[in-house]
Amino acid sequence: RRVIRNVGAQIGDALVLTKPLGTGVLMTAFKRDRLAPEYYDSAVATMVQLNARAAEVMLQFEVHAATDITGFGLVGHSSKMADGSGVTIVFEESDLPLLPGALECCREGLIPGGGTRNREFYGPRTRISEEVSDEMSAIAFDPQTSGGLLIAVSDRDAISLVAALHSAGVSEACIVGKAAERSGFAIELV
Repeated sequence: RRVIRNVGAQIGDALVLTKPLGTGVLMTAFKRDRLAPEYYDSAVATMVQLNARAAEVMLQFEVHAATDITGFGLVGHSSKMADGSGVTIVFEESDLPLLPGALECCREGLIPGGGTRNREFYGPRTRISEEVSDEMSAIAFDPQTSGGLLIAVSDRDAISLVAALHSAGVSEACIVGKAAERSGFAIELV
């Protein structure tokens, strides 16, 4: 009855992500028989967690925009939100939640083809600070299987939304960025 679109983020909004990143690189490692069992188990546990509960909680707040993070990765899906909203979305590298083993898989070059294609397409619209590691940069473009929701909500409601998500069992939810005045880029990773 209430539709939340992937457009409408406002300058000053906080961005909340409900699941950690890295399923693409982890599943690529699994397919190549190079993934530790504990990393596999945590990736599968994330992928089987539905977004239904997070969506129910989200609807209790005045959400400006939301999207799920799937095949186009964090950068691709948030880029569509930024363009449709006329803002630049800024992610802080240290705020991005990662699945265990994701950085190690990137260091070993286990980047899925979809991540490479996402970087080719969305890379020119993305400013990545020189301080951001190559691994984190790769994970920003990593295609997600059953990824979380990215929710744009007023800064004053963000902490309450995260607390409500945690209370509802969406324990990995966290604030990962903000919507800023439009720069020359859709996305900035700093």
